Amino acid sequence: MKAYVFSLAPVEEAFAKDWQDQHPDDVLTVTHQALTLETADLAKGYDAVSTQPERLSADLFKKLAANGVKHVALRKVGVDHVDLAAAKDAGIAVSNVPAYSPRAIAENGLTGAMYLLRKWGYYHRQMRRGNFTRPSELMSDEIFNQTVGIVGLGRIGAAAAEMYQALGARVIGYDPCYNASLEPFLDYVDLETLLKESDIVQLHIPLTSENKGMLSTNEFAMMKDDAILVNESRGELVDTEALIVALKYHEIGGAALDVLEGEEKVFGQKFEDVDSVPDEYKELISMPNVVMSPHSAYYTKMAVKNMFFQSLTDMERTTKGQRAFFKVN
Repeated sequence: MKAYVFSLAPVEEAFAKDWQDQHPDDVLTVTHQALTLETADLAKGYDAVSTQPERLSADLFKKLAANGVKHVALRKVGVDHVDLAAAKDAGIAVSNVPAYSPRAIAENGLTGAMYLLRKWGYYHRQMRRGNFTRPSELMSDEIFNQTVGIVGLGRIGAAAAEMYQALGARVIGYDPCYNASLEPFLDYVDLETLLKESDIVQLHIPLTSENKGMLSTNEFAMMKDDAILVNESRGELVDTEALIVALKYHEIGGAALDVLEGEEKVFGQKFEDVDSVPDEYKELISMPNVVMSPHSAYYTKMAVKNMFFQSLTDMERTTKGQRAFFKVN
């Protein structure tokens, strides 16, 4: 196999070396540069490319095809930024890595929920001002008294359900596809019931044109005024403006966010000071009932290694005439 790896992160360098050591007959070339129309010619003469999820357009796939590329392997789950139809028309297979470590995402959501449930953010803020008391309004609850609603019960949602159920919470779930194997961990309900009954609402669904903005003013009004929203999926599932209003006016109790609308302009960037950050981000990070991370729920040693190796494994299968395990087009 002759493969070109774009957007190689420093933490992936050791995994690239491991792969090359284990596959001495493969030609593996890496770059820290992103895959764009300007850099696509670097892959000329290569069988396949692996990349992080930059926006992959029809023009880019045409150029890759002209350069002989037959496979584009994404080192992420999401494919909403990829023109899959154009890739197919260009004769290029596209694969993702949907099962690199479901627990990594699920654990991150649980961590955010517990942080807010036990009011650590409030305690930390008052202690920074020299107040080490325990005000009555900061009395928290315990997870086994909570109802947790999981929206989306694929691999990640199922892992989250198992974790919460193991901690003693009542778990309910919504997913259009029924999975009988999850019955020991949760009860299936409709989305409205889930929103009304849950103390913690956790999102683990892919973004589609149908569910964009699925949580907005009406949905926040359905939720308990002390409910916690956890979004580990895609920022566009939640109307950010409506979320900020719901948080400010105590229509919900808090939010743990690993993703946000328009995050590609912010996450991964280092700003000179907080005043340079877009207003909605600045407002959210200033709230004591919000905890945020920059799309880093996946960012564990195991998950990053699995993403790298799975993407290259699928490229190798394609070059051998086999079907990629995680082909998406």
